[in-house]
Amino acid sequence: MKRGFERAPSSKIRSLLAALAALSPVAASAQMAVTTFGATDAQLCYEAARDDFSQDSSACDAALKSQAMSGRDRIATYVNRGVVLNRAGSLDDALADFNRALEEDEDLAEAFLNRGNTYFLMRRYDDAIADYEASLSFDLPKAHVAWYNIGLAHEAKKDAVKAREAYRMALEINPDFGPARKKLGISQQADD
Repeated sequence: MKRGFERAPSSKIRSLLAALAALSPVAASAQMAVTTFGATDAQLCYEAARDDFSQDSSACDAALKSQAMSGRDRIATYVNRGVVLNRAGSLDDALADFNRALEEDEDLAEAFLNRGNTYFLMRRYDDAIADYEASLSFDLPKAHVAWYNIGLAHEAKKDAVKAREAYRMALEINPDFGPARKKLGISQQADD
């Protein structure tokens, strides 16, 4: 049995996905924040992870110092702080946070996706692809995001064929996913 987070009905919580295009074209991978319950600093950390521009991890730091936080919220806060640290360019620290989260919950799809983003930003594309694929094996709620990121990693490796395949998979799952549609259009034009 998987040990992932129990998902609350979407009418009671915010969406788990904070898919966003990163600020630079090189780091255009989509990321996911993980919903927390209860602790105020943990909630502020979640909101910082969902904010496209936030690079301030202070709420995350405060939440992680709290002894009152549940294990589930602690794991989610490590993932969320990692997202913020990625955005701030603190890649080694982000990697450490995703690794901590995965030590506690080895089936956490969002941690694999986001650790893959860190590897992508470090230009460790094979590691990124492996983590994106792992996120898919653990029922990532928005699988099209992982396929899009796989496409970006293959594109960075100059493998247009595999990149197009991944973008097509993203569109098969979510035909309205604009970033993959745009990338697929660019890839097709380059090969014509």
